[in-house]
Amino acid sequence: MKRNKAQNYIISYDKVIFFTYLTLCLIGILVMLDITSMQSSMNFFYRHVVFVALGVLTAILVLHYLNIEKLRVLNYPFVGFAILLLVIVLIQGNTVKGATRQLDLGFIGLQPSFIARMALVFFFAGYLDKKHNQLLESKPLDFLKHFYPMLTVAVATFTLIILERHLSTLVIGGLTLLTLLTYAGAKKRIVGILVLAAMLLGVVVITMGAEYRGNRIRTYMIYTQFLRNRPEPTNAAEEYQVKESLTALTSGGIFGTGIGRGRAKHYYLPEARTDYVYTIIGEEFGFIGAMIVFGLHCLLFFRAFRIANTQESRYLKFLCAGLAMNIFYNALVNTGVAMSILPATGNTLPFISYGGTALIIDSASVGVILNISAKRRQV
Repeated sequence: MKRNKAQNYIISYDKVIFFTYLTLCLIGILVMLDITSMQSSMNFFYRHVVFVALGVLTAILVLHYLNIEKLRVLNYPFVGFAILLLVIVLIQGNTVKGATRQLDLGFIGLQPSFIARMALVFFFAGYLDKKHNQLLESKPLDFLKHFYPMLTVAVATFTLIILERHLSTLVIGGLTLLTLLTYAGAKKRIVGILVLAAMLLGVVVITMGAEYRGNRIRTYMIYTQFLRNRPEPTNAAEEYQVKESLTALTSGGIFGTGIGRGRAKHYYLPEARTDYVYTIIGEEFGFIGAMIVFGLHCLLFFRAFRIANTQESRYLKFLCAGLAMNIFYNALVNTGVAMSILPATGNTLPFISYGGTALIIDSASVGVILNISAKRRQV
């Protein structure tokens, strides 16, 4: 006789997160149609729709079919695979505007740095859960003794990302991991030392790295009036982006110029589909539209954080919080750059900007969060 195996069926999950995610994806489709419609080809729009469909499908599959606890044994291979991809992209990747970030797979340009950022969250969540008692009791030297494998993996990953010249991913990934350490209970002194080390690394990367990074910081300081005596611009392209972004946002006012009536998307603002898509939203939908988009990202974040705080499993708690931070910091940096609150870094707006790798990885993260939120019944 055949034995019937008991199966777990999902009876509920956080629908607020799911519908917030879908709303952001739909806004992304609308904005991408708006931007692409004034160009000679609609290919970018069609590709974006396909990426959204693949992203939503990924989120649903992760929600319904993955056992996150059982799959934690794959955390080490996952982060190892991500590091391997980072090495491969440096050897065989496409170089665009001086940065080598993606592998050409035909339909999609795979960016391993996005995969690495997600893999690090899984790796840290598992390691912090395993060594939680040591984390709570560790002083700086003890922390180095117990957590050097975790730090080694992070340093190796971030070094490869620096070599790819993908500074925005480095910033967002670093913020995520530092916040996750704090959330997990690391002593303030340890977090302070790591923050100081990260700041020193940032200074070294900016001052000794590619010239455009220094130009972006200088332009940011000019426009935020940190430099009162305005010097002559050292890089017209960097200053142009900031100027056009601020012009577009201020021209939008409270209610916006109206969909299709914006100026910036007519090639006045470079990277309108990716880095500066929030500027297009602010110009055509106004302050209200921009705040709705930012508010939806905030809603997704705080809802996910609430789910994390209700978990009995420390691993799921850390994983849910880490993935939520990873998405939210990305949104925070993108909107900050658009408003010149932060220097330009070149990152996308989650679920809205054009970009297949980012959209699918962020969708998979939402799927994991929904999976963690799900209540199941055994039948």
